Amino acid sequence: MKFLKWCLGILLCAYLGQYLLALALPNLVMEVLYHRGGVKQAYNTLYIKPRADEASREVVRPSPDLFYGSCIYNLAEGPLLIEAKVPERYWSMQFYQMNTDNYAGMSNRRDEHYRIGTFVKVTLIGPDSNPEDYSGDVIQSPSQRGIMLLRVSAIGEAAAALTALEQSHCGPA
Repeated sequence: MKFLKWCLGILLCAYLGQYLLALALPNLVMEVLYHRGGVKQAYNTLYIKPRADEASREVVRPSPDLFYGSCIYNLAEGPLLIEAKVPERYWSMQFYQMNTDNYAGMSNRRDEHYRIGTFVKVTLIGPDSNPEDYSGDVIQSPSQRGIMLLRVSAIGEAAAALTALEQSHCGPA
C-alpha cells in the first residue's frame, strides 16, 4: 500500500509539473533570446542577420531561403516607429511578446498583396497606450518587451530583397 501511495504521488507531481513547465518554458526561452539578442544589437534598433547557412542556430533551423531582420524592443521609453520596404517576393513582419505568442503580423501575401512596392510604417505602442492617439498602422503590444521579426525571401533576386530589408528601420517614434 505504501508503494502504491508513493507511485501515485510521483504520477501526480509529474502530471502537475508538466503544466508548470509548459507555462514557464516559453517565458524562459524568450528571456534568454531577449538578453542574448541585446548583446548582439542595441534594443529598439533593427538588426539584419547574415544569411543563414548550415552552422546558423540563432533561431531553431533558420531557412537559408530567407533574410532575417529583428528588432528587440522595450517600450518603456515610448512607442517605436517601424518602417519597412515591401518587395515583390515573400515579405513578413511578425510581433512576438515575451511568452512567445505571436500577437500581430502582416505580409504581402493573399489579401495583403496591395502592400507590394510600398513602404509600411507601423507605430508599435505599449499595453498602457491609447491606439487612438496615433495615426496610420498602429499595433499595440500586450507587453512592454518583445521581438519584431522581419522575413524576406532570398530566392530569386536576393540582392533586391536584401536591399529592401536594409532600407527598413526600427527606432523611437
